[in-house]
Amino acid sequence: MRLPIQIGQLLLLCLLATKCNARQPNVIFILADDLGYSELGCYGNDFNETPSLDKLSQQGMRFTDAYAAAPVCSPYRASLLTGLHPARIGILDYLRPNSAFALSPAHYTLPEAFKANGYTTGFIGKWHLTGYKYHDSEFEIRPTQHGFDTEVGGEVKGVGNGANFWPYVFRDQPIRWLDFKDNKLGDDEYLVDRMNHEAIEFIEKNQEQPFFLYLSHYSTHSILNGRPDKVKKYIAKHPPGKSSRTRCYLCQDNGYQGDVNHHWAQDHNPHLAAMLESIDDGVGMIMAKLEALGLADDTILIFSSDNGGEINVTSNAPLRGGKSQLYEGGIRVPLIVRWPGQVPPGQATNAYTSSTDFFPTLIDACNLKLPAEVGEHQFDGTSVLGDWQGAKQRRARRDLHWHYPLEKPHFLGGVSAGAIRAGNWKLIEFFETGELQLFELESDLGETKNIAGQHPQLVESLYSRLLQWRERVGARTCSTLQMTRSANAIFEDAFSPELVSDRWSVTGDYTVEQGTLIRTDHSTESARIFLKKPEYKDVVVKFDFQFRGTEDIRFLTGTSGKYNVVVHIHQDRFFLQTAADQTVPFFPAVHGICAYDFQPNQWYTMTVEIAEDEVLAHIDREHFVYAQHPIIDRTRTYFAFQTASAGATLDNVQLLKGFKLKEWEDRRPQFIEAQEQRQPVEMPVRERWEHLKRNTHDQLYRAEPDYKDIVDRLAAAKQQQHERYPEVFSSIKQVRKPLLDMKKDLAANNETYKELNQAINQAKQAQRRYVLEKYPELETLPASRYAAEFEHRRKRLSGDRGYADLLLRQTEAELAIQKAFPMLFLTNEQIQAKQREARAELKSNPEFQQMLKEVASLVQAEMQYRHQHNPELKALWEQLFKKED
Repeated sequence: MRLPIQIGQLLLLCLLATKCNARQPNVIFILADDLGYSELGCYGNDFNETPSLDKLSQQGMRFTDAYAAAPVCSPYRASLLTGLHPARIGILDYLRPNSAFALSPAHYTLPEAFKANGYTTGFIGKWHLTGYKYHDSEFEIRPTQHGFDTEVGGEVKGVGNGANFWPYVFRDQPIRWLDFKDNKLGDDEYLVDRMNHEAIEFIEKNQEQPFFLYLSHYSTHSILNGRPDKVKKYIAKHPPGKSSRTRCYLCQDNGYQGDVNHHWAQDHNPHLAAMLESIDDGVGMIMAKLEALGLADDTILIFSSDNGGEINVTSNAPLRGGKSQLYEGGIRVPLIVRWPGQVPPGQATNAYTSSTDFFPTLIDACNLKLPAEVGEHQFDGTSVLGDWQGAKQRRARRDLHWHYPLEKPHFLGGVSAGAIRAGNWKLIEFFETGELQLFELESDLGETKNIAGQHPQLVESLYSRLLQWRERVGARTCSTLQMTRSANAIFEDAFSPELVSDRWSVTGDYTVEQGTLIRTDHSTESARIFLKKPEYKDVVVKFDFQFRGTEDIRFLTGTSGKYNVVVHIHQDRFFLQTAADQTVPFFPAVHGICAYDFQPNQWYTMTVEIAEDEVLAHIDREHFVYAQHPIIDRTRTYFAFQTASAGATLDNVQLLKGFKLKEWEDRRPQFIEAQEQRQPVEMPVRERWEHLKRNTHDQLYRAEPDYKDIVDRLAAAKQQQHERYPEVFSSIKQVRKPLLDMKKDLAANNETYKELNQAINQAKQAQRRYVLEKYPELETLPASRYAAEFEHRRKRLSGDRGYADLLLRQTEAELAIQKAFPMLFLTNEQIQAKQREARAELKSNPEFQQMLKEVASLVQAEMQYRHQHNPELKALWEQLFKKED
C-alpha cells in the first residue's frame, strides 16, 4: 500500500537526518616498534603466531608495499603525526635522550585535527619525539602538547632497555623509565599487557563519542624480553638461533654467562615471538571490545610498524637489510587497515604508500575540517583513501623519497644514504662514497642485483628527480665523521617555534624566523651571536647555513679573546684559522683553504671535529680543511657565529661531546696528503700574501730560535717605545681605558655628571616606552625575536613626530654632557691627530729617533728572515710591492 505523501516525506527526512547525524568513525592506530615486514602470519611467517592480526587482515586490507618514511623510529613518528617528510621537519634520525630537537608544538598534527573536529584523543606508549628532562634536555615535549587529551605509559627517559615488567626499572637505575604510577595487573605485570589494558579502558570510557586512539607499543624493540610463559612455548616450538651477542644484561642479572635465555637469537627468537604474540593478544582484545560495544563498523583499525626489523634479532627475508638501512628490509613495513563497509575484506594490494599518507587519508576518511588558521596546510603525503577502498582505477604513479644522512655508520649497519622509488624502480645513493645502486623490485624484491650500469639514462633521471626533491623540501646532508665519534649533546638548537634556547645572547642583529636563525639588516657592520657560558673541549660541532647576500660566515670557538679555532666560510671557499694567544708563543695562522662554490639560498651543513690539538672541518667527503696546532688543545668557553652583513641563515646548531677515534691515526696521512696536493684557491695577491705571512710567522716563531729572538727583541723594543712615549705609541684601546675609568668615577661621585647621564637614560627609556605603546604586541614576543623586532618597529617610526621629539631630547642631553666633560668623548680621529702632533714634536729628539731606527731595523730583519725561509712569500711581496709602487 502506498503511504500518504506526507508520511513518506517525513520518513525520508528522518533517514537523511540519521545519515547526516551519523557519528564520524573512530580511529585506532596500533604501531609496533621495529616489527619487520615478514613477522606476521598473514605476511608468510610460520614461526610467530599472530591469529588476531591474521584475522584482521581477513576482515580488512593488507598492504604489500607500505613504507616508513625513514628506517628508524623518531622520523617515522614525526611523519605520521604531521603528514610531512622527516627531511622537511628536520628530525632525520632517532632522537637521543638529551636531544633538544623535539617535535615543535608549532607543527599542526593529526591529533589536533581530530580534536578540532570533536574527537577525544588518547595516546598510550612510546612517544620518542623529544629529549627528556631526566637526561638534561633543554626541552621536553609531551603528546598532550600535540593535541592528545591524555597520555598513558609514556617514557620519561631513554627506551629499549628490556625492563618490560613491573616496576619497569632497569638494573640499578634510580627511577622507572615509564610514567606508570601504580600497578594494575599484579606482581607479574607485563608492559604490552598493561598497554593493551589501558587501550581497552580508553575505548570503554569514550565509547559515546568519536575517538582517536594511538596505541604505540615499545615492542618488539630490543632488548627483547617477552613473557616467560610465551617464551617457553616458542623455545619448545623451535630451537632458537645463534645469538648475535655474547653479553646479555638480563641474563647476567640472573646469574648467567652469555645469552643463555636467547634474548639475542638471530632467528627463531622466542622473545620476539612472545612479544609479538602479546601485541596480537591486544589486537584481539580490541577487536572483541569493539564488537561488544557495537563500534566495530564505526571504527577504522590500523596496524603497522615504524620501520623494519632489527637484523641482530631477526631476518626480514625475502627483503634485504633491516632497521637503519634504506634497503627494503629497513623501510618496507606491514600495514593492515580494517573499516567495515568501506575497506573490502580479505584483499591485498600492491599500491604503495608511505607513513606521510596517513594524515591526509584520515582527513578524507573521517571528513575532518581543518581549522581556518591552517586551512592551507600542505602535506608531503597524499590521500590514499581510494586504495583503501579498493579503487579499480589506479592512481598515477608517484615517487617516494627517503633522506637518511648519518654522521657515522649505524651500529645496525645503516649508512648515510638517500633513495627514490618510482614504480618498480628504486635508486639508492650512498652519500659518503657517491655510489648509486639501481634495483627493479618486481623481479628482484631482495635487491640482490645492482643494475645501475645497465640503465645509465634511468639512473640519471631518477637521481635528478631525487636531487630536485631534496631541494624542494630543504633536505640537509651532513658528512660522516672521520676523526671522532660523537656522544651526548652539550647544546642543540633547531630554532623550532616555541623551542628556541634562551642561552643565546640577545641581539637585534639576529632573530628567529620560520624555524631558522636570521641575520637582520639593522646593522651594516659585522655582528656576532654567542652562546652563554659554554664549557667544552673535544667536540663535534654541526650547523646548517645559507648564503643570502652576505660574503662571510664564521664559526668561532675558544676562550674569551683567544679564538682557538675559527671556521671562515666565504662564497667561494672555506678555511680554518688559529689565533694569537698571549699566554703562549702562538700567532695567527690560516690552515687548509678549500675551494667550494656555495650557491645562494641553498642549505649546506658544516661539520667541525675538534680533538686534542687537531681540527677537521668538512662539507662532504671531498671538501674539507684540516689543522694541527698546539693552541687547539684547550678547554673552550666561547661559542659564537659571526656574519659580515645581513643575508645569512643558520639552523640546526649542535655542540656534541667528541672522542677521537683510534682509526684516525691511519686516516690522518690521507687527509694531510690530499690537502697538500689540493690546487691553490684563486684569490687576490694581497690576501694570499697576508695568509702566507701569518703562517710563516707562526711556524718560524715556534721552530726557529733565531727568528724567535728577533721577534722577541722587536716586541721588547715596541714595549719600550710605548712605555717611554705613550702619547705616540698607545693604541686607541689603551687611550680609552683611563677614560672609561674616569666615567665610572664621575658616575659615582660627580653630581653634574650623574644628572646629565640620567637625562640621557630617561630619554632612551621614553623612546622605548613610546615604541611599546605604538606596538604593544612586542611584549608578547619571545626573547629570540624581541630585540630584532623592536629595532624593526623603531625604524618604522623614523617619520613619527612624537618619536622624533624624543630622539631630539636624547641628542640634546648627549651634547650637554659632551660640552660639560669634553675630555671623555674623544673620537678616534681626535686621538690619532693628537698622536701625530706628539710625534711631530719629537722629530728632533735623538732618543726618540734612535728607538724608531731600532724598531725599523728589527722589522726589516724579521721580514728578511721570513723571505729567506719562504721564497714564495718573498715573491708575493715583490709582486705586491711592484703593483703598489
